[in-house]
Amino acid sequence: MARTTTKALAAWEYPKKSGIRIREMLNLNGGDAFGASYLVTLPAKVTGKGRERKQFKSRPDAEQWAERSFQGYRMEGEGFFALTDADRREVAANIPLLRQHGISIAEAVQFAIKRMRPEGRTKTMRAVIEELVASKAQRHERGDLRARSYQDFSQRAERFAAGFEARLVGDVSGADVKTWLNALGQGPRTNRNYLAVVGEVFRYATQKRYVPSSPLDDLTDVDRKELCGNGNDAKEPSILTPDQAERLLNAAFANPDLDLLGAVTLALFCGLRTEEIKRLEWDSVRMGETPPVVTIGAKIAKKRRIRHVEIPAVALPWLSLVPDRTGQVTRSDHASDYQKRFQKLVKLAGFTAWEGNAMRHSFGSYHYALHGNPLETSRLLGHKASDQVLFDHYRALATKAHAKAYFSIHPPASAGNVVRFTA
Repeated sequence: MARTTTKALAAWEYPKKSGIRIREMLNLNGGDAFGASYLVTLPAKVTGKGRERKQFKSRPDAEQWAERSFQGYRMEGEGFFALTDADRREVAANIPLLRQHGISIAEAVQFAIKRMRPEGRTKTMRAVIEELVASKAQRHERGDLRARSYQDFSQRAERFAAGFEARLVGDVSGADVKTWLNALGQGPRTNRNYLAVVGEVFRYATQKRYVPSSPLDDLTDVDRKELCGNGNDAKEPSILTPDQAERLLNAAFANPDLDLLGAVTLALFCGLRTEEIKRLEWDSVRMGETPPVVTIGAKIAKKRRIRHVEIPAVALPWLSLVPDRTGQVTRSDHASDYQKRFQKLVKLAGFTAWEGNAMRHSFGSYHYALHGNPLETSRLLGHKASDQVLFDHYRALATKAHAKAYFSIHPPASAGNVVRFTA
């Protein structure tokens, strides 16, 4: 029967005092010798994990590997043997490229781990959204977040979560978000609102280190214009003529049971938002000061932008007609109470249709036309000074003559004795 083993010829230590042994092996096949090979044995004290053997065709190759292994052990210890030859070749091939850009291996590794294996790589899109909604719920309960803001965010975020469900947050791309928005079939304004909510979700995920960066960063300007338009598609605001504003004021005065005269006056002549008025107290309407002023505190101002709005002279006699100026400026017994009363007022004033924010838009348009100061109009409205689109609309809606007539609307003579305040 033919022998299938090799025969040892010679053995030696290499390098000296390394403990590494090399043995010359006679190769046999069917009892016939056909040359020699060299078996290198690394002892456990070198590898740190048990003996390691490797066979070579030539003595120089065997001794070169033994020398490299021993030098690696002396320089790096047992960690040298944690790398395979393939690992070492990969490192050697990429080190020149890293050095070319001044990047160390450690920097490259940390950068890659952070982005390719983020801490929350197992977090689903729904789980992240539920975390953020729960945080907003706490803020809402504490009074730091208004019900309307909380409800709007929750509804939009839930729709986004339903579109991705079990998808990992790190697997959702900007292209995925764009496809989802297009599938909703909504207009530019709605897309902008959804994109704002999705952007907040991914900012949260980034801050929690669930993802290295927001996928929305990958959306190009062209992508955003496709989704949201050019930003100048806002509908031109509707404003009231001076005659229409007077009809509304007279109807509010003639129907005190609706408790809306103060609200209408402050909306028409101070530009207050409906949601601000519904939470406003009379002690914030200081008509006796010089100049008279209404303060929109942080608790009721949109985005917590506190502001002081001067009460123009035209508003004072109308406000003085409100019989009880204590407590709330207008009652709001429940969510729909104000809206129902205001709809009734609109009908009593002879309007067949009503454009939302018409009173606030009227103030902005006429104030800008009268004073020609966009920064001041912006401050009074609580807008950012950079809202150029807003003023492009306001500039075109009213003339200075109309503005003078608007800010000269006085109560009817039948109002009786009106308490006067110094403007």
